[in-house]
Amino acid sequence: MSALLFLSGVACMAQPDADALAFGRDGKFKIAQFTDMHLDAGSDYRIAQAEKTFARLSRVMNEEKPDFVAFTGDIVTGKPAARMWNRLMDSMAVYKVPFCVVLGNHDAEQDLTRPEIADRVMSSPYSMNGKNSAGELADMEFCIKDGNGEKNAAVLYFLDSHDYSEIEGIDGYGWFTPAQVGWLRGCCQAQTSGNGGRPLPALAFFHIALQEYSPAWDDSGNSHIGRAAEDECPGVLNTGMFAAMVETGSVMGTFVGHDHDIDYIVADHGVALGYGRFSGDDTTYNNLRPGARIIVLEEGCRGFETWIREDDGRIVDHAVFGNGIITEK
Repeated sequence: MSALLFLSGVACMAQPDADALAFGRDGKFKIAQFTDMHLDAGSDYRIAQAEKTFARLSRVMNEEKPDFVAFTGDIVTGKPAARMWNRLMDSMAVYKVPFCVVLGNHDAEQDLTRPEIADRVMSSPYSMNGKNSAGELADMEFCIKDGNGEKNAAVLYFLDSHDYSEIEGIDGYGWFTPAQVGWLRGCCQAQTSGNGGRPLPALAFFHIALQEYSPAWDDSGNSHIGRAAEDECPGVLNTGMFAAMVETGSVMGTFVGHDHDIDYIVADHGVALGYGRFSGDDTTYNNLRPGARIIVLEEGCRGFETWIREDDGRIVDHAVFGNGIITEK
């Protein structure tokens, strides 16, 4: 659907040597989100389960033909980790589709460090990832050009929600640092300034849900679609990332993973707070049919269309987000 332009993807913390992204001639740009694949080469059984996951990846890629792939964490969660990271990079080389990876709370618990994982991910010519000063996968900003390749028309953000608290006496999952919040705010403001004062529509992808997810879902006045078959497990501290998104008026949707039995999208304060669909197999807990979330942007529109594609080809939870409201199709 999209065209690829010979121009580096925008990255405030790193500059990957990758082609920029653009809306296609049909005015559309399609993203496939895979989350919580939990690939594990630790036993014959787990390898067989991983092969089922790779078969799912292949079916989605061939049936949906996305322009971009978002991997939102807990991708390889068993040892030896290198085997499955290499297998995933080999698969993406077959599809020849640009992608970006954010890590989950389990990825770096194996036998590869975060910098070593970054090296594996960036070994692929289709990876849009960059590194930060610590040698880890950086927070990224990518602009999607209009169909003529002349100006920025939308933006994608990929953010590291970290793994666990590192503060003594505070237990639980990690959170965005104030520096990350400031970075996102600055990027959104710069894009708005460059667009004549009008915020560019943007999506953000990360692993651990914001604290605002749970109260938004519990508010019966908010439009929504999907299900929550477990409690959300957000980061322990709230450092204002959602406030930055609302105040700058750019990010219109966020997509996470982490909680395997949740796949909802709920609208709150003009932002769609969404989950992907668990994309793995029997290497961890799961009670939803595995699949992938598809998100379609349309050039010139502040909104998106989305659905979940399941293993048997069924499309469920087909919805449109626009004017701050989720409407089922």
